[in-house]
Amino acid sequence: MAYSFYNATSFDGVSLGYMTDNYIDPGTGVASPVTLYLPTAGTVEIYRNGRLMDIQQFPAGLQQLNTQTWPAGGYDVLLVTKLTNGSREEKIQPFFKRAGAFHSGDIEYLLQIGRYDPRQSDIKLHTSNNHCWQCDDGGTTHKLSDNSLASASVGYTTQSAFSYGGGVLADNSNLYANSSIDIPLNTWFAERLFSDGVYGKDGSTGYQVGMMKNLSSIGFNLSYRDNHYRGGEDDYRYFGIVPAYDFNYVQLGLNTYLPCNIGLGINYGVNTVYQDYGRKNKSRFNTWDVNLSRDFTLSDMLDMRLDVGYHRGMTETSFANDSYNSYEDRVFAQVTLGMHERSYNHTQSLYLRSQTGDDGMDNNIYTANYALDLDNPDFDRSGKYTFSGDVAYGPQDSNNVGASVTVDNSWGYTSAGISKAFGDDKYQQQYLSQRSGFAIGEDGFAWGRMDYDSALIVDATDLPEDQYFEVRNRNSAPTIVKGGQKTTLSMEPYRKVAPEAEQLYSNNMDAYYNLKTESTSTWAKPGQVYKVKLSATRNLTVTGRLYFDGQPLINARVVGGNAMADTDGLFVGDFTLQTNEQLKSVKVKQDGRDFICPLLDENIKLAQGIMQIREVNCEVQ
Repeated sequence: MAYSFYNATSFDGVSLGYMTDNYIDPGTGVASPVTLYLPTAGTVEIYRNGRLMDIQQFPAGLQQLNTQTWPAGGYDVLLVTKLTNGSREEKIQPFFKRAGAFHSGDIEYLLQIGRYDPRQSDIKLHTSNNHCWQCDDGGTTHKLSDNSLASASVGYTTQSAFSYGGGVLADNSNLYANSSIDIPLNTWFAERLFSDGVYGKDGSTGYQVGMMKNLSSIGFNLSYRDNHYRGGEDDYRYFGIVPAYDFNYVQLGLNTYLPCNIGLGINYGVNTVYQDYGRKNKSRFNTWDVNLSRDFTLSDMLDMRLDVGYHRGMTETSFANDSYNSYEDRVFAQVTLGMHERSYNHTQSLYLRSQTGDDGMDNNIYTANYALDLDNPDFDRSGKYTFSGDVAYGPQDSNNVGASVTVDNSWGYTSAGISKAFGDDKYQQQYLSQRSGFAIGEDGFAWGRMDYDSALIVDATDLPEDQYFEVRNRNSAPTIVKGGQKTTLSMEPYRKVAPEAEQLYSNNMDAYYNLKTESTSTWAKPGQVYKVKLSATRNLTVTGRLYFDGQPLINARVVGGNAMADTDGLFVGDFTLQTNEQLKSVKVKQDGRDFICPLLDENIKLAQGIMQIREVNCEVQ
């Protein structure tokens, strides 16, 4: 859940739950499920407003479509199923989707306790009557990092993407209750209605209502927010998690595309802030922003974006006996050059931006952003790494640098970063965050990442310890497990337990395994843990010559190798072995006689997964 009245702060503490972990998978959001039953294998085409939106292929059975790439909104989808037997079926059903950290069918929760620093430095905050709310009677200044925070929230999202929830927040000695609701629609005037509110023990209230609508090429949003502070006058305008001043805000946005693939964005806002307690001496800010954008593809690895915009601002300040107005007009242009490269296990990108306006070259802004994603690198085959760095240069020597790394591996999610500002507003900030979980079932315990309240314990203790294996269940995010270990695979409830496993590529050309998963055939229930046992076999190709008493064994059948020796005793056979099994001998049958052919190490050579044998002298069993 997201509450529009909470200020952004630097939080140091401990969190339990997964409601606000947006950095884990920010693109998934919440969507109503789309299911189909296919009597045979086939292809499903998905249409929206007569336009093809997606194509997916499925085997026979009850299947749930992957909606991750579908656009957000509320609309009807046409599902056209084309089966392998030539038949065609159509189905129309409403679909709802929106961005966020919600998961359909899950009860989500978040418990937090810690402290926060809203300013990254130790300063004094004064109200309009020069009262220092951070000073005690002796004049001692309390550090902003001394602010304490404790909160508890719970939310639920239905299968139709309807979300609601609430919670409580303790900000130092202030106590608040909050609530949130998000309603998907499929109507001509709106596809999403949302509202959230906060109520303080001192009587302070705040609420927000809004709506969104997306058509084929037009996006529209409207929201209104109002906050009324009713606490003590001495604490008016202090900085906390919930703002302690009166304001209201109206925002209107429109986005569409013009001919020649030119994007148009229009935003209008009216923000009214009351400078003094009791809604006295107000300032009203009216802003218009118009932006035109165009993307250009220069090559497979290079693209460019051009933005041109106009900003119009008007400030109206009213006092008891006086008032005045001020205006601001600004035209700006921004050029973005993007370079990106993709390989089998990594992607990287570099974006260079330059923004200039009609207020002179001294106010130009230059930025550079670099990002690198590594999937299963050699130094950590079970991990996915994301590195990012940015540099910015702006007016008045406002220079900024920052770097961060996020690791997703068997230990969970770990994120660390640093940012530093130079110039007049100097500050430095570092952060470290670690999130993981565990699953306990009848068959054991495993530690790993946990995004949902259902999980699989992946048992790879019987697999080679020098290999890594990727395990996934339907559309859930995969997990990497090392041979000889256990880990968790978090999955959405009410999904079929049908795990699949693949071996990760390694430089060892002699180790290829056929994987098999053993699990209970059922549908996952919320809060339940299920076991997946991994086993494997490997194929070994053997080639060589068979001899008996110095003569080739002609037309002899190689048992277990699916091969026959030719007139020279030469054979090429494929053997299936267990992971730790070694081929020590070959059994041969010829004219009703059984032979045993021992394989001596000095006569064996392994190359590219093939065992080459010079000569094998067989004995009669």
